[in-house]
Amino acid sequence: MKIGIMTFHWAVNYGAVLQAYALQTYLRNLGHEAYMIDYKPGNRDHNLKNFILNRKLPHPLQYVREAALDRLFEEFRRKYLVRSRRYGSLEELRNDPPAADIYVSGSDQVLHPRTLMKGERRPAPAYMLDFGGADVFRAGYAVSFGCTSYPEGAAAVARKYIGRFDLLSVRETTGVNVAESLGYKGRLWTVPDPTILAGASAYDKVFSAGGNGPSGHTATYLLHGRSALNPRIEHDFGTVRPLGGCSVPDWLLEIRYADRLVTNSFHGTVFALLFHIPFVSLLETGAAAGMNDRFATLLSRVGLTDRILPAYDGRRAEEIFSRDISWDAVDSLMDGYAREGRDFIEMLLARQCVR
Repeated sequence: MKIGIMTFHWAVNYGAVLQAYALQTYLRNLGHEAYMIDYKPGNRDHNLKNFILNRKLPHPLQYVREAALDRLFEEFRRKYLVRSRRYGSLEELRNDPPAADIYVSGSDQVLHPRTLMKGERRPAPAYMLDFGGADVFRAGYAVSFGCTSYPEGAAAVARKYIGRFDLLSVRETTGVNVAESLGYKGRLWTVPDPTILAGASAYDKVFSAGGNGPSGHTATYLLHGRSALNPRIEHDFGTVRPLGGCSVPDWLLEIRYADRLVTNSFHGTVFALLFHIPFVSLLETGAAAGMNDRFATLLSRVGLTDRILPAYDGRRAEEIFSRDISWDAVDSLMDGYAREGRDFIEMLLARQCVR
């Protein structure tokens, strides 16, 4: 079957690109013609117009660095992702919908209220799959809302389109309540992020492009301004290698060969689990706190919620790292979790509309 995937494959974010790669690869290995619907709002392109309109003027160097990093990401996309023609807006998707038997939205925070309301600088329910013919089966795989309650203004818009999904699964346990609050009437599943579906071996092909990584260090992958913690972590654990600014294969290698990882990234945590790297996961604060359930959902499945810290504390981090992890047990639990995702995909491929 032909399967078009709508996700954040275009984002300059390692986890976003790798979850897109993982879902497409899993479906193609099953023998299906899976591809990325290359929807990227035109206002997300790196150019002078968006530099001004997206209010990046106070941060020109950051914008230039991101544009340069995007070129590295594009090398990965060209090599590993099959893409449709480019779509710059929901209007283009509606006027010339991509051919497919099934549309899949997800994973990642494709149903975040900010994406819904401002993804194109205006409300645009593209990731709710409001395009294409009535004969196309529509599913959400491990979609994330990025919050535990939807703002009312965005909820009023989302309620108009949530019923477009014939089958819907969420990544976080709180996503069930959010979907129901938006009026979804069908059965809901909680399934793993696509990066977990096929296990660590799914990335062997990517590793072959990178060689061996450095060893004997503490890796940190700290987003949302948390990189200021690096000097403290280095004081506590010795040599630190902050991750970022590198190619996608090199980012994976840095995690695979690290002695330990300190991160506030969900996907950083996933790859620590897959590659058997001791880790500490830091929670978000402030407006980003709505994203914390993804850590609890994931780590509760493998019995490692005790490796979550609400804020960095060297003494507590050292105590966590002193505890051994039974990786055999983790692998078994991760495989069971992955099976739940694979079972959902079987229903999806059978186009079973469960209401």
